[in-house]
Amino acid sequence: MLILELYQNHYSKDLVVFDSLEDGKAFVAQIPGYTLETEDGFQVEYVNPKHLPDYMEIVFNGNIVPLSRFSFNFEENVDIIWKEISNLSEPNDKVIEGATKVDAYVINNDEVKAYVEVREANYHKVKDFLERNGYEVDRSFFGSEDGEAIVYRKKGAEDWHFLCHLDPSFVEIEDVEGYVKEAMEDMQ
Repeated sequence: MLILELYQNHYSKDLVVFDSLEDGKAFVAQIPGYTLETEDGFQVEYVNPKHLPDYMEIVFNGNIVPLSRFSFNFEENVDIIWKEISNLSEPNDKVIEGATKVDAYVINNDEVKAYVEVREANYHKVKDFLERNGYEVDRSFFGSEDGEAIVYRKKGAEDWHFLCHLDPSFVEIEDVEGYVKEAMEDMQ
């Protein structure tokens, strides 16, 4: 299933749901000012609200969808975004399609479990290594733009030092102790 989202200037509206992208494309093609372009190899869809009438109705499979040019800023295009959503009423023996936000990063649903497990295992390796070497370790910046990070300080010291973010590149580290040694050398 796909949700048709209309997005303009930090405002989004989930308008309707379709069983297929073909149905959705047939619907949006009826909107005056609808445009489909290819930019850098990606398809971009939008509506220029200047082409919308004061009020109109689009009839699709007997459903009436009202639209008005007064719903949008006339100076900016309205982006069309297709969001795939799983129908849990249909039986399925696999992870649902889509992605999950983990801290500041979006991870494909079929990779989330492994990502979180490796992320946490690597964090504990860093923590154990630093504590064995006389440091205190903490996690900071959860929810920030760059995501959660590891900070450390020598036991008894006041100042904390940034080590790294717990981001997708952190998950790819194989030699955690070697990484920590190298990162600490670069900071000195």
